[in-house]
Amino acid sequence: MKKILDQVTAAHMRGPLDKLHELLASQKDGHYWLHQLTLMMRKEPTHVFTPQWMEELSTNHIWETAEEHFLETKELWFNKPKWPFQICVLNIGGMNNATFLKKWNKSCHDYWGKDLHNDIQHFLLAPETKKIHLIRLQERMLSGANFVKPATLADVNCPHPELNLTLCPPETAFFMRLVVKEYFDSQKTTVAMDFSPPDIVDETKTRFYYFGTERRDGNNIAMGAWDIARGNSSRDPNAWWIFQHEVQR
Repeated sequence: MKKILDQVTAAHMRGPLDKLHELLASQKDGHYWLHQLTLMMRKEPTHVFTPQWMEELSTNHIWETAEEHFLETKELWFNKPKWPFQICVLNIGGMNNATFLKKWNKSCHDYWGKDLHNDIQHFLLAPETKKIHLIRLQERMLSGANFVKPATLADVNCPHPELNLTLCPPETAFFMRLVVKEYFDSQKTTVAMDFSPPDIVDETKTRFYYFGTERRDGNNIAMGAWDIARGNSSRDPNAWWIFQHEVQR
């Protein structure tokens, strides 16, 4: 997904080694390397939510800012340049399955879209439109020191109340696909959810939807499905996940 970035200048470096100058000054990758350097220098566990980020995400203001960003730019995902995660507010529901299927087939008529349209009939779509708050983050940010190594799919694909994260409705990926047209990461993004449609062959597995891109299509987004065993422990800490974020009132 496209991230908000800005340029890192020499003033931001504050004395790192000269040989890192070129990496840190890069507009494309500079903030990544600056963030990694900061993680190495601090005493707290790395790749976990800071209290400041938790506080920011607990306010309605930051989510309203994300909504305004989408209205102004048509880019669904929002982040501050120093965040290693992204957020968005997504509208789901507001129509029955038959109406949504027609909309899906009209908007997503490529190979991937046609391959997934049968699942729509199994969603419990709400008759009224609902706003959900989503966060996209790397798997490593969920664990801290809590995961038993290696983490299983069940360790990741579950609510994380300490971070105010819950699973997404299964239709989330489909509504998101209608408004997101490009994908910029090499790693795929999986939507966290609990969904086992009637046509799933192996009842020990759960169906997941993911986003990525096909190289031949440039940055054009592609959406697919995986049926994965719940006990799967082949985890990649750099993989991206989307969770629903419960804003504390």
